[in-house]
Amino acid sequence: MSTPERFRHGAWELRGAPADFAALAPELEAHARAGTKWRAEPCLAGTTLHVKGSPLAARAALRHAGARLLLRRPEPRLREFANLSWLRAHGFRAPLPRLAGVLRRVGLARYQMLATEHVHAPLLANFLATADGSARRAALEALAEAVARLHALGFVHRDLFARNLLVQSSPGGPEPVFLDAWRGGPGPDLRGPLHDLGCLMLDGASLFEPAEQRAFFARYAAGRAAHGRPALPDLGARVAAERARLLPRERRRHPELAPEWNFPRTG
Repeated sequence: MSTPERFRHGAWELRGAPADFAALAPELEAHARAGTKWRAEPCLAGTTLHVKGSPLAARAALRHAGARLLLRRPEPRLREFANLSWLRAHGFRAPLPRLAGVLRRVGLARYQMLATEHVHAPLLANFLATADGSARRAALEALAEAVARLHALGFVHRDLFARNLLVQSSPGGPEPVFLDAWRGGPGPDLRGPLHDLGCLMLDGASLFEPAEQRAFFARYAAGRAAHGRPALPDLGARVAAERARLLPRERRRHPELAPEWNFPRTG
């Protein structure tokens, strides 16, 4: 996979194709000047893009500037572009990143954007709601194997919620598509695989049947072992504890989440 082109346009620091920036620039720069959020799905050369842009408040801009200088960690949309590129380069399904940019003023990022190609696939929850038993099993097996390989390669997503997973059909069966991958990435991270699994089981406690939960974790553990990076012992209990830690914050935004979950050890 070729390295995405880095280029500048005035105060913009950009990744991707200059032609995409030229097509999106009039509306993008209007939103950047106004400091307004931008969500759009324009069609460029027959391809639908998903575009998101947002201003950065002064406090966030300072925080990201410190992370960029001290930790060499780029701003969220630039980081997401890099992470999506990494995922695709390593054989995972993720939206194709087309353009990412940060507008800097006096050295601080004050607006950021990302454009990816739209993925025509249902969310995990929607797929499971209409799939039969065999299709559900295949989708969850594929998800367990993909997450196991992801973690074995040292990539922690950090926002591995069900809402950030699509299920795409392929000749070999359903495959997961990873979205919203800006917070984590490959390499050292303050969070680890347990954080990802705790995020997934916030909704997974209700989305997955108990037998499916047992099968998912068995497949995940087997996948980690096959890649030479075994999962921690007593994995189910550890994930349940991580889910409980995350739950109070997440239930403020998603009150529908099940208040309790323990790993189902028996049928």
